[in-house]
Order: sequence, then structure tokens, then C-alpha cells
Amino acid sequence: MTPRHLGCLALVLFLPAACGGDEPAPPPARSIEDLERQGLLPVLDRSESLGGPDTDGNGVRDDLDAWIARQDGTPARRDALRQLARAFRDALLIHGDTIAAQEAAWRTTRAVACVMAHSGSGTEGAHAVAELRKMSANTRPRVLAYLDYAASQDGAVLSLPAGNGCDD
Repeated sequence: MTPRHLGCLALVLFLPAACGGDEPAPPPARSIEDLERQGLLPVLDRSESLGGPDTDGNGVRDDLDAWIARQDGTPARRDALRQLARAFRDALLIHGDTIAAQEAAWRTTRAVACVMAHSGSGTEGAHAVAELRKMSANTRPRVLAYLDYAASQDGAVLSLPAGNGCDD
């Protein structure tokens, strides 16, 4: 072996010890539950209920409320995320009611505008909206309900709300 190869070999052998290699790495995630235990995914309600548990009655599913509470930013941004969570929950509960779907779409549009107004950037706001939508529709019944809601809005035209869209 050349001196260069020996140097690389020494680096490979001793680098793990220098970087805390004596601590075992967590086992690779093999399921959603593993990711939740490792803190890489939030623990979400997977009940059959479309609305999910809301023990404090604020209109936000408890698991989503806990996720929102852990988010960085101002209290106004967390309030905006709660407003959006309520709007997504309302959208899941329309049960084919056209008028309720239009009202849910208006509340969702206002809530998205509010989240965007209280986010540090457009990218940050769009990411938060997408994450909350995915977490809101995290079971098969919720996905189907959201798809029904989305289909009811096919061809609908909504305008941006005046102001920042936030419920004050």
C-alpha cells in the first residue's frame, strides 16, 4: 500500500471513534411507528373519525394542535396554522353538502392567506400549508373525504381575501 492509501485507511478506521462512533446508531426505520418513535414524524391520530379527537373543543385535532405548538415562529403564526387546521377539518366534514364545501373553501383560502402572511417566506408558508394538509388527511377515510371536497370545488373560482385573511 502506498502512504496515501494508508492515510485513507487510518482516516476510515479512526473517524467513527472521533465522531462518537462508539454510540450505536438508531436502527433504520422500518415503519411509520419507527419514524414516530425516533421523532422524525409527528405522532398522528389514525382513528376512523374524520374530525379526530378535539378534547379542548377548539376545532383543531389534538395531534395537529400538539404539532402546531412545537412549530417555530410567533404566536400569530401558530394561530394562523390553527386556523388552517380548522379549515381543513371543516373540509373533511362536508359530507357532500355543496354549500358547506363552498364555505370550507372560503375558510381554507382565508387560512392559507393568513399562514402566508405570518410566515418568514413564501417557501416556508407553502411548506407549512402542505405539511398540515398531509397530516390532516392521514388516513384512508380522511383522504377520501378530502378528495370528495376537492372534487366539489372543481371549476370553482375563489378570490384572495381582503387583508391578511386571519380570524382576529
